[in-house]
Amino acid sequence: AEASMVSPFATGRDGKSLLTVVDLIREGRACLATNIATFQYFIVYGFTLTSIRTILTLYATVNMGEYVWVTMDVGIGMIMVWTMTQSRPTAELCSYRPTATLLGPRTISAIAFPYITAILTMLGAECLMWSKDWYVKLNPIYDIHLLPSLWMLRGDTYDSSIGMITLTLSLANTAYVNTYGGRFRRNILFNWGVNLVYAVFLFGLFFLLLTPSSQFNCIYRVNCDSEQSQEARALTVLALFSAGGVGGCFLGPQVMVWQDEMAKVGEPEWLPNTTFNCAPPAGTPTSPLNSTQISEFGCVGPNNCYPTSFRWELCAIFVTYIVVNHAFTKLVLQGPVASVLRRRQRKDDDRRGLHGYVAGGEDSHAESSTDVDDEATSDDDLLRG
Repeated sequence: AEASMVSPFATGRDGKSLLTVVDLIREGRACLATNIATFQYFIVYGFTLTSIRTILTLYATVNMGEYVWVTMDVGIGMIMVWTMTQSRPTAELCSYRPTATLLGPRTISAIAFPYITAILTMLGAECLMWSKDWYVKLNPIYDIHLLPSLWMLRGDTYDSSIGMITLTLSLANTAYVNTYGGRFRRNILFNWGVNLVYAVFLFGLFFLLLTPSSQFNCIYRVNCDSEQSQEARALTVLALFSAGGVGGCFLGPQVMVWQDEMAKVGEPEWLPNTTFNCAPPAGTPTSPLNSTQISEFGCVGPNNCYPTSFRWELCAIFVTYIVVNHAFTKLVLQGPVASVLRRRQRKDDDRRGLHGYVAGGEDSHAESSTDVDDEATSDDDLLRG
């Protein structure tokens, strides 16, 4: 037992030195900061995912494409979160500790802000879209009689695309801003893994938003049309594991036009299928494929493609969300706002006679500042100070 206690100090960076204690504290504080960061991410994940799905379900029983869930759970929930844990500790020991409070004001604000701004972003984008004359609401179950077993096709709407981009963007952005170094971990630029994954997600999301319909778009059912949805069957591996979305027909709002016309010939619940190239059988009195009722904004067949002007409007909304959340983390949680609160808390601790109470050393007043949770002060005391 004695050997195990002494060994960390007998195998230090410079031989036998108590400086190793500093290394242990630096590592411990960096580990604590990382644990709190990942905790905050998963709480944001739970609240944001549940809220967006609830909004879409209540509004029009809409879901999102199957590969949206795979990407979120594997790409962000596993890969990106793993890269969050790869940040190293700072070279110098900070004069105060990171928060260890799961329900303190600092932790709650780091959870509430990205969650609330994500919901506001989605609602703002939805309201903007609802005001457009080209928008058509589609409830897949009631409007086109989509069977419950075809849940993966309930994402072929205008609304689900906004939900998908907002949800994925908010999760990737939250994971990234929670990896900022601050005073306990090295600068995020040294964590090349999280930077790479973040860049990939941002590029992919804005590619989906701004580019014409393609096979890639149809994997995630964003700016997708029936033509490219069928072409996606060339993506053999993805099509193999698909439950029906990849390589099949796209059941956008325009299907309602064809279905109403097919009802006049005795088929009120007709749905497109690949046998007839995802169009009504030849000879039936239906709107032609190239009519503006069926194909528009450069897309062929039923689609959820946005006009170019609206894509750039959405781009501005999503960029604003990104900037606001980065600014909140750097200016409020880790920047001048936190410094002001920390100084106010230090003065309050001195006034209450808590200086030197916790650690008894010259930096003990800093130990009871914004980011700590100990006997003398708490995050709640900080916000009241």
